[in-house]
Amino acid sequence: MKRFEGRTVVVTGAGSGIGAASVKRLLAEGATVVAVDVTQAGVDAALSIAAEEDQIHGAVLDVCDHPGTVELLAEMREKLGGLNGLINCAGITGEGSIVDTDPEKHRKIMAVNLDGTINMCQAFVLAVQDDSGPRAIVNISSGAGVLGVPNRLSYVASKFGISGITKSMSPELGPLGIRVNAVAPGMTRTPLVEYMMEDPAAVARINAKHPIGRIGHPEEIAAVIVFLLTDDASFMTGSVVSVDGGQTACL
Repeated sequence: MKRFEGRTVVVTGAGSGIGAASVKRLLAEGATVVAVDVTQAGVDAALSIAAEEDQIHGAVLDVCDHPGTVELLAEMREKLGGLNGLINCAGITGEGSIVDTDPEKHRKIMAVNLDGTINMCQAFVLAVQDDSGPRAIVNISSGAGVLGVPNRLSYVASKFGISGITKSMSPELGPLGIRVNAVAPGMTRTPLVEYMMEDPAAVARINAKHPIGRIGHPEEIAAVIVFLLTDDASFMTGSVVSVDGGQTACL
């Protein structure tokens, strides 16, 4: 399927995990991709996915840099003749309860996960608000943006925030012809959780929390993310879609 021929999609956190899987899926479906990562190594990893150099463009960017996000997306719109999609995969995690959460770590998690998503959404809208044609945003929330998780206070706050801003933006952007949805992945085999996979007992406990009996793979999450950008999802906006093997379906 070539559902993205003639379309350009920006992906943050493009160098690994769900971001890299999204880049791969988009390229396979004919998209031109702007691969954004906070490190050059991450950008290079994303660039290596493409078979043709002109199908992907890399950019090193910290999504916390608001002026930088606005400048980059305006530049890419001008250079590539338009932007049709944005996938906000950049994110970090961290532990901490209400008793022991470090304020500096809290601010960092909120800055990257929530403020960074807001920055990119605003930059995208400013760049494409006067355009026509398909335009859509997919934010990455989490199962921790649907249900609370002990000892993940800041991460949960940031992901509930992403779920909330997705719903808040939908009535604002609908009249502009821009859709915005979020995906809430469950536990997914990415570098952020790789350390948990080293303990067989922990893996067994994690698997048992999923009715499907296992954690997810980045490609499974990317498939839903990319679907939300297609015309097949043209009547969807303001949704937070759980892709979590049933983890948040029951207690």
